Amino acid sequence: MSGSALGGTLYEGTPPALAVPTGMQTDQGVIVALVLVVDEGVPDDVVHDFVTRYRLVPREETARAADSQARWTLEHDGRVTIQLLCEQSAARIVIPSDPRIHQWAALARYGGGSLSLIVAPGLPDTDLATLGRHLGPHGGPYWHISVGCIPA
Repeated sequence: MSGSALGGTLYEGTPPALAVPTGMQTDQGVIVALVLVVDEGVPDDVVHDFVTRYRLVPREETARAADSQARWTLEHDGRVTIQLLCEQSAARIVIPSDPRIHQWAALARYGGGSLSLIVAPGLPDTDLATLGRHLGPHGGPYWHISVGCIPA
């Protein structure tokens, strides 16, 4: 799995960002993650409003799918749709069908069906080395939410 964003991804209701599907090693094993690398220059208040509205938690806190109104689906045509809901609004990310996405989604299902949606502002690039440094121990700030799978 490459550390680069896939072209053709649709974003609705999110801060301007690039979505990077990846995996992260933890004490409990590999976690499948979609990292939203927020575009440079997006004001902090826009990011804060988004993470507050959809109840993402800082990196130091545990995010559970049961506590969120975020769900993902592997559509019949191979696209992956992630939806975040709250009383005031909804956000959606649609990743186009791609063999790499099918493998990523299969890994998420194999691991119990949840994936981690991570919002990481201020990164200069979307390569795996940059993501690894930022998301790893002693890295930079990010917010995350656990997204449960619903069948298509």
